[in-house]
Amino acid sequence: MRHNILLLLLTLVFGVGLQAQPIREPSINQKLEAAKMAEEEGNYARALEYYDQAYDQIRKTSRNNPLSKELTIKIGDMNYALRDYKKASNYYKRMVRGDDELMYVNERLKYGKSLKQEAKYDLALEVLNEFISVSEDEEFIKEAEFEIAGIEQLREMEPNVESFIKPLGKNVNSGSAEFSPRELSDGTLMFASFDRNDPIDLKDEESGFHAKIFMAAKSDDGKYGKKTELDQKVNRKEFHNTHLAVSRDNRTLYFTRVQTTRNAVTDSKILRSYNRDSGWSAADLVPTINGDWNAKHPAVGQLFGKDVLFFASDMEGGLGGLDIFYSNINADGSMSAPVNLGPNINTPQDDEYPFYFEGTLYFSTVGRPTIGGYDIFYSVWDGSNWSEAENMGLGYNSANDDIAISFGEDGMHGFFVSNRPFDGKRKMTASSTCCDDIFSFNIRQIVIDLLAIVVDEEGLPINAATIALDNLTDPVNYPTDTKFNALSNEFQFLLDSDFSYRGVARAEGYYPDTIEFNTAGILDSYTVNKKVTLKKIPIEREVTEVVKINEPIRLNNIYYDFNDDKILPDAEIDLNLILGIMDEYPEMVIEMSSHTDSRGRDGYNLDLSQRRANSARTWLIEQGVEDDRIKAVGYGETKILNRCKNNVRCSEEEHRQNRRTEFKILEGPTTITITREIKKTVIE
Repeated sequence: MRHNILLLLLTLVFGVGLQAQPIREPSINQKLEAAKMAEEEGNYARALEYYDQAYDQIRKTSRNNPLSKELTIKIGDMNYALRDYKKASNYYKRMVRGDDELMYVNERLKYGKSLKQEAKYDLALEVLNEFISVSEDEEFIKEAEFEIAGIEQLREMEPNVESFIKPLGKNVNSGSAEFSPRELSDGTLMFASFDRNDPIDLKDEESGFHAKIFMAAKSDDGKYGKKTELDQKVNRKEFHNTHLAVSRDNRTLYFTRVQTTRNAVTDSKILRSYNRDSGWSAADLVPTINGDWNAKHPAVGQLFGKDVLFFASDMEGGLGGLDIFYSNINADGSMSAPVNLGPNINTPQDDEYPFYFEGTLYFSTVGRPTIGGYDIFYSVWDGSNWSEAENMGLGYNSANDDIAISFGEDGMHGFFVSNRPFDGKRKMTASSTCCDDIFSFNIRQIVIDLLAIVVDEEGLPINAATIALDNLTDPVNYPTDTKFNALSNEFQFLLDSDFSYRGVARAEGYYPDTIEFNTAGILDSYTVNKKVTLKKIPIEREVTEVVKINEPIRLNNIYYDFNDDKILPDAEIDLNLILGIMDEYPEMVIEMSSHTDSRGRDGYNLDLSQRRANSARTWLIEQGVEDDRIKAVGYGETKILNRCKNNVRCSEEEHRQNRRTEFKILEGPTTITITREIKKTVIE
């Protein structure tokens, strides 16, 4: 399911809460009809809202209603269309788990694609290969093989460790979306943006929701000032003014003007404006390249010694979807007939967002194997032909959509757009991957990096590990850099000179381990090599228990850091046990409860335990368990198991007995038998 990114973001901008709630709640059929209508209009956020309401209403009356299965798929599809891949994969997982009769084969393909865009590559490979083994649809099998090819290239993909990549600040990035960054010769950044942090409620008759072109000046400290929008000669009202390009002399602005009706593009044209002494001139249509087709994403370049304009279009003469064309820019402002760039660049799918720099064309596509959604590719011009396009590699590309790369004049820095998550991301929805932000990159000539490998005690590689690297010298300006490698045991991090670092490696079933080092005095390119050896957590014993309804069972492996509610990797041992039980008994409803010891204020402990119980519940929901099957309760210190109540002096072991997570069956089977591993633990 691929959609125009502008329209996707548009539906998020004003897709939810469009009408006041009626006094009388609509029936399920009315909600389904409204959802279907919104989906047909491309308003996936609104459709999701109604599908969710109908699903919840059905689940309240019966968990066995066949319609709930159909709605589970629909909700997964809507979340996928809205790029909330985490939620999409949860809903698809509900359909494929326990599907021994292969009633939902195609949902395996959707599940695998969602996992890929969550960067859960190892599990995605497993699911996609399973789909190929059970499917009889040749087209879908080819699609799965295409997705697998994208993942497999990760094993030998260029890491681009020399590129320092970071998101731009809040003066540029908003909660909605930004487009097509271009740097002028004085360092000013031009870009397009919806410039919103909250969805629009159209019942308020608000009109300022269209995307506009902005400029942000760069200060001496490298930060961007407050953005200012171009006037209405460029940012014409009631149109989306986006995706821009600037001539080499910064005197001509090319941009895309899009007209929409509801959530459908009715017109997409490329316009130009000239930078006069009085400001930017009134924009006019670029001749020849516009017509009864969509034209967008202009980029200025040179071919055969002439200035040309590259652009994306679905005009005739393409290979399918959107192709990239070029047209000569003549001295009098006229344009030559468009020329398709051919199969070394274009594919039957969408090929977009061109940018030309010193003989190389950069662009984004979904028509070649990618490691996520859109990836950035490049092709080199040899004077007569374009080379076969190649993937730009990691850093520039991620498990998400990576588009619209551009370079500064020195070729050593630039920008691109991505919906990848990051700490501090401003979000207009709950999803961390809904909306696009501008990232900067700087290519370092002197590269100091860390190359770490993770092995077990026998020296064998441990795949699917995580390393979190902290800059101990300046943690404010250098936040934690966390990397997960599903397919290998190698990790590479970019470092800076004269800093101290600490890395923590974790893998399921192993004790974590820490490495510390510094880069004091390193002034030339240098690689710090580290081997991290993780020790396997031994199984102390296996326990078989009969669990009765309303009987609390302690989960021995679920621990939390002091004063924290985050689930630690070791906790997943018992949470996976609960997950397996929930899968085996689909009608079971449980309570997940958390308890603290008596140290600390009573009210604080109650709040902390509730947050911890919520974390365990959230983990299970993220694995595909329906949210109405898990009740999270924080008891604080109200259920102390021993003498260690307030103001009683106790040992750490006695206090630890009271810090626990429990589950009990509220509905479903009256008794079940479980076998679980009790592993040795270390109190840190």
